[in-house]
Amino acid sequence: MTSSNQKSPAEHSVLFEYPLQENIRSYLRLEALFKQFQRNLLATAKDNHFHALKILFEILEILERGDTRAELIKELARLLDYFHKLESNPEVDTSKLSNFLKKIKQLQQWTNSYQGKFGESIRKHPFIASVKHRTSIPGGSCSFDSPDLHLFLNKAHDIRQKELNSWISDIKGVETSVDVILRLIRDNGQWQRQSAPLGSFILETSEHPLRLIRIKEVDQSEIFPEFSCGKHRSSIHFMMFNSQHKKIPLNEKINFELSCCG
Repeated sequence: MTSSNQKSPAEHSVLFEYPLQENIRSYLRLEALFKQFQRNLLATAKDNHFHALKILFEILEILERGDTRAELIKELARLLDYFHKLESNPEVDTSKLSNFLKKIKQLQQWTNSYQGKFGESIRKHPFIASVKHRTSIPGGSCSFDSPDLHLFLNKAHDIRQKELNSWISDIKGVETSVDVILRLIRDNGQWQRQSAPLGSFILETSEHPLRLIRIKEVDQSEIFPEFSCGKHRSSIHFMMFNSQHKKIPLNEKINFELSCCG
């Protein structure tokens, strides 16, 4: 295994992220869905707004499982404690730190004051409940199955967009909290060039507990990593799909970039 602290090259690269904690797994899924929602919200086609609705349903399903609210409260409290300790550090930009602490406190206040499970009021909205149930049926978006959805999609673009915004705004604090938490975790890691001599790489994780592993492959669009993670070490195996779309391991040297985020 070799490494150096050289910067990431400018070539096209494919990024893979692997969470080492269950809450980080949920945050990554929520982040992806919130981004997809926003892209479809900004589009003008009816199909995009229908897709935005379906993404909203997926977000609500994730928020309904477990206790995302308790997890966020704990995570924001941890961040607040960590950044408060930095206030006495003379090398820290106090102005930036003050603004960041203010933002975390606002998110913490929003999370603490939220009533019930995240998204509960959206789930109980008659239109959302009806469309969510109907569209779970294959082809259930037809006008004879879902006349309310049909009417919604035939409204003017700005009216559809306004209604979608009103629903997602109820959980905007979740989106912002997840964005802040993941950005800080990612910023905690440093990119290093690495090499897997025979397509496999062992990563020791016992000394510094990790929360997220990030891998960047340059100009190798057919290759992907598989992770096998334990308490003390993690294994990364580089794979590709054959013509029958079956995963096969690579037994050759693979150069990649690695960022371990705690």
